[in-house]
Amino acid sequence: MLRNFIFLILKGIRHRPIRSWLTVLGVIIGVMVVVTIMTLGTGIQNVITKQLNQFGSDLIIIFPGKITESMTGFLGGMRFRDADIWNLKKIPGVATVALADIASLTTDFQGEKKSVMVHGVTWTGMKEIFEQSQGFKLAEGEFPRDDDVPEVVVGDYVANQMFKKRIRTGDEVIIKSKRFKAAGVFGKLGNREDDSSLFLSLNNHRVMTGNYARVMSGMIRADPRYDKEVIAEQIKFELSKQSVVEDFTVITPAKVARLAGDLLSVVELFLMTLALVSLVVGAVGIMNTMYTAILERTKHIGIMKAIGASSLSILLLFLIEAGVIGIIGGLLGIAFGILLSFLLSLGFASLGVKGMFSFASLDYLGFATVLIVTFITGIVSGILPARQAAKMEPAEALRYE
Repeated sequence: MLRNFIFLILKGIRHRPIRSWLTVLGVIIGVMVVVTIMTLGTGIQNVITKQLNQFGSDLIIIFPGKITESMTGFLGGMRFRDADIWNLKKIPGVATVALADIASLTTDFQGEKKSVMVHGVTWTGMKEIFEQSQGFKLAEGEFPRDDDVPEVVVGDYVANQMFKKRIRTGDEVIIKSKRFKAAGVFGKLGNREDDSSLFLSLNNHRVMTGNYARVMSGMIRADPRYDKEVIAEQIKFELSKQSVVEDFTVITPAKVARLAGDLLSVVELFLMTLALVSLVVGAVGIMNTMYTAILERTKHIGIMKAIGASSLSILLLFLIEAGVIGIIGGLLGIAFGILLSFLLSLGFASLGVKGMFSFASLDYLGFATVLIVTFITGIVSGILPARQAAKMEPAEALRYE
């Protein structure tokens, strides 16, 4: 019997291909979104973890403004006094303190001018932070010897792609009319913002920007023997005593991971909602298709009943047909979802964000669950039309025109 049902179902789909595939499309879109979220969700978390590990698990960052308004703090020009950041060195567990400022400055290399983000840092502390981190490694050269020499460390993108000619160790770079020697070149960090930056001493940075005795952020390397969250709370207490920057953020890798996870959860919830709406639309489409199919096949239903088909057989025929439409949409949605995830990962990789997708991390159990859900969705959508078909009287169905 099942074999005959499948034959009749495929024959019906083949005779109304456009309507059937449009119905399947609604299911495909919903499933594709769900699969893309499932596939890239783990990859995004891995990328975030990798980015955090580049800086090391012992780094605490301070910047002006609330974390939800960080760009407002930067663009608004809020800056800490040097003394307020240096004062944090007295907190137990603080191993290293480094000051940093940032500005977009005109950079000239062999006659070609570009606007580049230039970081001014205190090399005495930042050099140690860079050397202890897992990501900031020099591909060539060395860090500047002290804070007074006119030397600069170049990001990978600036060195290899921003200018027509590549910047190499020993080359001269002109930043806002001041000449600097390229002391070193960072390897590719996988972060376009840092790869597109130049790093020089805070003293030289201040000569060009005029921002003396104030810095935009501070970086603290914690002693691994101490609790970083406790140190962060002590930093907040000390900074609360100063009156220059009212709102500020003290952030640890664990806090960044939590915030990233919360943000990812919100995005996933939003996309899942869209996927659910799409599946509901697909279910309505299946129901509409089944009602139309019943009207078109009323005589066929009458003939089947006349030659002995039971109401249960007619009910099962249309329920299985609705389920088949759902499962076809599920299979194609999974395939397109994996393809979309792969293409998106290639796009992110071209921007320097790698590791978003891996065939080895595909959740096959999750895909099986998706197929079961789409099959059930199809069956549920087909219940009312199937009941209508099962209740038809043979004589009335045979007279239907």
